[in-house]
Amino acid sequence: MAEVAGLAAAIADRILDQHAAGTSIPPEQFRMLVRAARMLLDHGVPWPHSVEHVVMEVARRLEGAEAPSAGAPPMGDDVVVHLTRSLGAVKRS
Repeated sequence: MAEVAGLAAAIADRILDQHAAGTSIPPEQFRMLVRAARMLLDHGVPWPHSVEHVVMEVARRLEGAEAPSAGAPPMGDDVVVHLTRSLGAVKRS
């Protein structure tokens, strides 16, 4: 599980770097993070800080996106939906 945690942290760090640079996040990269986070969660392993940060940011955006808005959804919302569907209603304590 230590290797999975390390890989999840590396993927989350990469996602944060891409976000800061204003580049799009490849869906497969995000799916890998979701799978790793889910595996860690299923095994009771705490998420690395960067994974926790990405997940909490997505949750924050999701809470703000629950109110209906006019126009096309902003780019990246499909990533929020994917994470939400993949992790379900699981909340970190």
